[in-house]
Amino acid sequence: MGTSYLLLSYTPRTNVEIADTIRKFLGVKEVIPVTGAYDCVVKTEKLSPDDVNKLVLTSIRPLSNVRCVLTLHDASKSLLSKNV
Repeated sequence: MGTSYLLLSYTPRTNVEIADTIRKFLGVKEVIPVTGAYDCVVKTEKLSPDDVNKLVLTSIRPLSNVRCVLTLHDASKSLLSKNV
């Protein structure tokens, strides 16, 4: 269980609709619209990497205006435990 970040790209002018929808999903801590290569950063907490992947595959990817999702899992705890 930890923190993951999702970088989303979606159809222009749908940011409010998508952000409002994603905010309601279990495990989503924060939804931040951004400018640049991606349109939104989603922060999840208290979900395992497998649960985050399920969230993306079953709830986020099926949204009609989502073009792509890049998932970043926090690896700091696993790296520290392995003394890397």
